[in-house]
Amino acid sequence: MTPIVGRLDLLRRTLDKASKEKIEWSLDQIDWLISRFVKRATTLLDVSRLTSGVEVSIAKVPVEVCELVRLISENFRPLALHARSDLKIKIPQDALTVMADSLALEQIIDNLVSNAIKYAGGKPILIKASADTGKGVAHIAVSDDGPGISPDNVERIFQRFERAVKPGEHSGGFGVGLWIVKQLCEAMDGTIEIKSTPGAGSTFCITLPLAGSKEPE
Repeated sequence: MTPIVGRLDLLRRTLDKASKEKIEWSLDQIDWLISRFVKRATTLLDVSRLTSGVEVSIAKVPVEVCELVRLISENFRPLALHARSDLKIKIPQDALTVMADSLALEQIIDNLVSNAIKYAGGKPILIKASADTGKGVAHIAVSDDGPGISPDNVERIFQRFERAVKPGEHSGGFGVGLWIVKQLCEAMDGTIEIKSTPGAGSTFCITLPLAGSKEPE
C-alpha cells in the first residue's frame, strides 16, 4: 500500500500546479498500482491453495504475447527509470499467440520484471519474446545485467520460501514468487528455466505452447 499512498500524497501536494496531462498520468499510475496490489493478494491466495494441495484453476485461452509485453513494459518503465535501469523489449512484428491464462501469464512476467528491477542494480533489463514454430512453443525471456546468481542458489531458487540473496542480505517478500511462477507455468503446460553467471546477469525463460499447436499427451 505504501506506493499507492505515496502517489496520492504527491498528487495532492502538486494538484494546484500540475497540468491536466500530469494529473491523468498520475491517476493512471495509481490505478496500475491498485491493480498490482490486487494481483499480489491473488498471488497470496494462490500460495494458500497450492500449499494446501488444492489445484489452482487455469483457463487456457489464446493470449497475444506481444501486446501483453508492451503493456507490462510501459507499466514498469517508471519503476525501472526510478531504479536507473533501462527497460527494453524485443518482440516479433507479427502476432505471437500462446495458450495460457492471461492473468496468470501477466503475474508471471510481472514477477520476473519486478525481480529484475530489484536486483539489476541500475543495469539494463530486456524482455524478449520469440516463437519456435518447429516445436510449437513460444519463449518469453527476462534478462538483466545484474550480479547474477550462484550455481548453489540456481538449484534452489524455485523452491518455496527461497530467495537468491546473500547471507545477511535482506530482500522484501516471502520468497514464494518464483515458486508460484513455476507452479503457474506448469499448470499452463509450460516450463521455466534460468541461465545465470555470477557477475554477468541472469535470464529467466518461460516456454509455453503456441495457440494452434498440438496439445501435449
